[in-house]
Amino acid sequence: MCDSVDFDLKVAEFKINGYVLFEDMIPEQTVDRIRDAFMPLLENVRERETELSPVERGDVRTGLGKHQLPNRYTVTIPWVPPFADPAIYEHPVILEFLDRYWGSDKYEITCYHSNIPCPGTEVQHWHRDTTMGKDIPHLSLNVCPTIGLKFPLLDTSEENGSIEILPSTQYISESDFEGRYDDILSRGRFPSSHRLNMKKGSMWVQDVRTLHRGTPNRSDHPRPELVVCYCQSWYTIGNRVDLSTMDCSSLSDRGKRLFSRCLTEPH
Repeated sequence: MCDSVDFDLKVAEFKINGYVLFEDMIPEQTVDRIRDAFMPLLENVRERETELSPVERGDVRTGLGKHQLPNRYTVTIPWVPPFADPAIYEHPVILEFLDRYWGSDKYEITCYHSNIPCPGTEVQHWHRDTTMGKDIPHLSLNVCPTIGLKFPLLDTSEENGSIEILPSTQYISESDFEGRYDDILSRGRFPSSHRLNMKKGSMWVQDVRTLHRGTPNRSDHPRPELVVCYCQSWYTIGNRVDLSTMDCSSLSDRGKRLFSRCLTEPH
């Protein structure tokens, strides 16, 4: 599979745009199995979390999540089959891409999560998935120490609330803009914004500094998309995958390195 990918070009796309798309990465049957297992978790969160909350609640095995915005929910993914599939988190194309982007294989998996727009949800504010712009203003890192590997569990479209992204904003480090992007982007002219309408089985890698937002879901179904977070070993986002329900002896050598922090630090 790697032989058919121009990794130099993909890394260039990522560095310029702040994201890169890989199509036809996961067999549809695998995606369908994950969606079938995910939907009960989402429904449990929706039934329980009737009020908006900043805090996730529940049991990760049956539905740990929160009602983040009207008709938009977050769910933490349990590290059990079919979610914990090395064909996804150790996908050879993704690992080769990360090795080349970071120039090293010293990185780890730190979270497995989702943010789900359900029917009736409205547009999100423009945002980053990091506070780096505020925490280290005026400093533009050449590479981002944490990235998100995202994959939808069905085709995404403008009807069911596909992600909208503003390419090349990962290098903006003007502290005066932090917290004001939604106002600036709503009133200004930014014709380069792009909708990520993807086929089921696609994966996309996101520089978490890149500005993006969820859009209104006008369909009759949720639009589930999962994200696996990878961080360079020297960096932390304060999250950690709970491997307590997994037989860690089944991990490959590369898998053990990807979870070295989880395996060595106490829970």
